[in-house]
Amino acid sequence: MTEVVYIKTSNSFVITISKTMYFLTQKSPICGEFISLRSAIKELQHVSSCELLNQYCTDYEKTPPLVFVDLLNQEADLEDIIDSDCYAYFVVIGTHHKHAQSSIRLAKDYNIRDFLNAPLTANDIQDCLDRYFHCLEQRKVADKNNLVIKEKGAHIYIETSAIKLLEGFGSYTRIHTADKVYIVSKTIKKILELLPNQFIRTHRSFAVHQKQVRSLMGNTLLLHNGEYVKVSKAGRQVILNHFNKAS
Repeated sequence: MTEVVYIKTSNSFVITISKTMYFLTQKSPICGEFISLRSAIKELQHVSSCELLNQYCTDYEKTPPLVFVDLLNQEADLEDIIDSDCYAYFVVIGTHHKHAQSSIRLAKDYNIRDFLNAPLTANDIQDCLDRYFHCLEQRKVADKNNLVIKEKGAHIYIETSAIKLLEGFGSYTRIHTADKVYIVSKTIKKILELLPNQFIRTHRSFAVHQKQVRSLMGNTLLLHNGEYVKVSKAGRQVILNHFNKAS
């Protein structure tokens, strides 16, 4: 099911039910744009702020939720409503030319992917959804060969074949490539869940690409680039099993 969220930001309070996001406004609980969108997207729900949205979007790197941001009758600036750290597919709804200008200006840093001019028509909504699903299809192709991380507000695509070593330390992971070491705020377990099964967990703090393995000596793994990696007792058995299958 598509994860779709609708943001409205004036005089609101939040209620959360199960795993779905909702919000109610004190002045206008139902607006025309929401009704139009809900007619096309049955899963569409309310949420009041990016602070709440961030609780749900942290693990959506592969399938970012579609988030409609309502700027109609809002005094706040767009950058005060959305969050650059929120990994979502933002679609801004507005009427004024400054709304469109803000969307273009902030598109790269805030992941704004589309703009809809109110009032919305059925064709506007369908075209928007078509663009969103096309984007998801492109991401699926890219995700087969790339790991997507966020660094200084930009989305970086790292070829999985270029990753030599993963080094975990607490809730962070160092991703070693031939050219650079990236540090991401995810555990090594979370990173491995995003990668194909070409990586071998040698230790609770280390994982290597199977093509980087040169030899195993006791509790140490030698890589083709000359680096040595720690191997735990369980990791040693994983390595041996891997090469027994390969042979």
